[in-house]
Amino acid sequence: MDDLEHRLSTLLSEPQEGDPPPGLAGRIHRSVAVRRRNRRTAWLGLAACATAVTVGVAVGVPLGLGGRDAATTADLKPDPAVVTLTATSDPSPHRPTAMPEPTRTVTVTPAETGGSPTERMLRSLNALTGVTTIAGRTSSGERFTPAALGADGTVLGTTADGAVAEVSAGGGTPQPLDVTAGSGLGVDAGFRTWTEDGEQRCRTTDGATHTVSPQGADPQAPVWVDGGVIVGSDVMRQPYVAQGCAGPGRVVTDGQPAAGRAVALAYPYLFTAERANAGRLRLVDVRTGAIAAEHPLPEGVRRQLIGDPDQKWYAGASGTWFAWVADGVLRTVARDSWRPASTRAGMPAPRKGEAARLTVGDRFVAYTTGTLSIVHDPVTGTTFKSPGVVLAKGDRLLWRQGGHYRLATLTG
Repeated sequence: MDDLEHRLSTLLSEPQEGDPPPGLAGRIHRSVAVRRRNRRTAWLGLAACATAVTVGVAVGVPLGLGGRDAATTADLKPDPAVVTLTATSDPSPHRPTAMPEPTRTVTVTPAETGGSPTERMLRSLNALTGVTTIAGRTSSGERFTPAALGADGTVLGTTADGAVAEVSAGGGTPQPLDVTAGSGLGVDAGFRTWTEDGEQRCRTTDGATHTVSPQGADPQAPVWVDGGVIVGSDVMRQPYVAQGCAGPGRVVTDGQPAAGRAVALAYPYLFTAERANAGRLRLVDVRTGAIAAEHPLPEGVRRQLIGDPDQKWYAGASGTWFAWVADGVLRTVARDSWRPASTRAGMPAPRKGEAARLTVGDRFVAYTTGTLSIVHDPVTGTTFKSPGVVLAKGDRLLWRQGGHYRLATLTG
C-alpha cells in the first residue's frame, strides 16, 4: 500500500498533458496522510484495550489466607458492591497466587445487610444487636485508638501522646481519664488499670488509685482483666494476680520456680507456658493458685533452651476457645475437647512501632497488628481481614469503620 501511494504521488507530481488543476495533487497527498494516521490510531486503540484488560485481570485476583483445613476466606475491599466468600482447602501455609478451585461460595450483598464490608461479613456469620458508634477522636480532638474492651462494653484507648480515654458501651465520644500510659490497659466494671512508671496502677470508680503489681511491672508484657481479676508480669516476667484493685497481688508459683509466663486469662483460669523445663501449658486457678490442668506446649511453640533467641508468640482465651499465633500461623482449639487445633496461616507480622495482640471472645478470634486485623470464626472456619483494630471480649466485638469504630453484641 505504501509503495503504491509513493508511485501515485510521484506520478501526480510530474506535469502531464491534460493535467487537472494544480491543487488536486495536494489534496490527494493530504488524503493519503489522513488514511495513514487513521490506521495508526486504530491499532493504538486496540493495543490500549488489550493492555487494560490484562491489568484488570491481574488486579482482580483475590488473595486469601492459607491453612490446612477447608475454610472460607475473604479479602474485604473498601465498600464493594458484592463480597464473595470462597471456601478453599489449600494444604500449603503460603497460598499460591493461582486461585484454588472453590468448594463453597457465599455472597453477601449490601441490600441484605448494609454497613461496611466488615459489618456485612459479621452479620452474615452472627446476629448483631445493640450496635453503637464510637468516635475516632476524643472530646479534645485527639485521635483515639482502642486498646482494651471490657465485658460490659466499656472501651479504653490512648491518643498519640499516651493519654488514656474511655467510652461506654453506649458509644459516643471518648472522654479523658487524666492518665498517661504506654501499655497495660484493662477495664472492669469496678476499675480501670494501666502500666505507669514501671508499676501496674488501678483506679476504682471512687477515683482512688492503687498499685497492684507486687514487685514492678514489665511494660512490654500484656495485661489481662477478666472476672474482676488483673493478671500481668513483673520485671522478671513472672505472672502476678491481683484480685480487684485494693492492693498488690501475688506472684503465681506452683511450689517450684514460677509456673511460666502468663499467656492468657479466662476467669477463673490463668494460662501459663513453661517452655524451659517441663515444656507445658498450665491452667492455674486464680482463686486458689492450684494447677487445674496441663497440656503439651501449643503446636508451633518451641522449647526455650539456654542461648536460644526468645520466640515471639501471642495467645488468648475465652470460656470457649484457646487460640495462639506462632510463626505467622493462627491456631484455635475448643477448650471443652482440646482436640487438634484448626490452623490458619498468613498472619501478618507487626511493623516497626506496632504491637500485635490476640483477643478471643465467645465466638470470634481477633488478631491485630494495629493497622490490620485478621478475624477468625472457629465455628464456620471463616477468616477475613479488617482494617485497623478489632477487639473481642465475651459476646462483644469492636472494629474500625472508616474514621470511627463500631461496637456490637453478638447473639448467635
